[in-house]
Amino acid sequence: MDTRNDMILWQAVKQGDRIAFDRLYHLYVSPLFAAVYKHLRRREDAEDIIQEAFLDCWEKRAEITIESSVFNYLYSMARYKTLRFLKLNSHQAGQLQGLTELLQQHASFAEYTVSEQRLRQLEAALDHEMEALPHQMKKVLSLRVNDGMSAADIAGNLLISPHTVKNHLAKVRKRLRQVMLPND
Repeated sequence: MDTRNDMILWQAVKQGDRIAFDRLYHLYVSPLFAAVYKHLRRREDAEDIIQEAFLDCWEKRAEITIESSVFNYLYSMARYKTLRFLKLNSHQAGQLQGLTELLQQHASFAEYTVSEQRLRQLEAALDHEMEALPHQMKKVLSLRVNDGMSAADIAGNLLISPHTVKNHLAKVRKRLRQVMLPND
């Protein structure tokens, strides 16, 4: 990796040169993907993190100052995003484990029943909340759920950032959770 040429490319990127950015992307996408994949072992998640890192780099290029190595900067960014991803997902896994243990301690699934009326109420509340979602949120949710698209693919399809896609999905989850568990 030629640091001097990378710094020249980076200076061009800072000026908005998309071709220079593409060259940096093609130089480093494979080694960065390999480093992230080694920790996650899920191709889609690794791709999302790398795409998010490069997208952040492009969007924030004017504010970013790289002193020594473009690769080191990108690697650090990808590593940080990977650690954050692992932390968020291990927290969710921990919550799921805690919920499973709680259910096992207090009741079996067979003992837990929900009245037909309550099921209809929940279904109506969910339908109402889905209808009340903003148009863009509905499109993001549809592409994720119905088409199984990744955040990066949805972002490309709708011409928005992957971060915006993830924010939309988080807001949908929060809204639906409030409908299902109103006392939270």
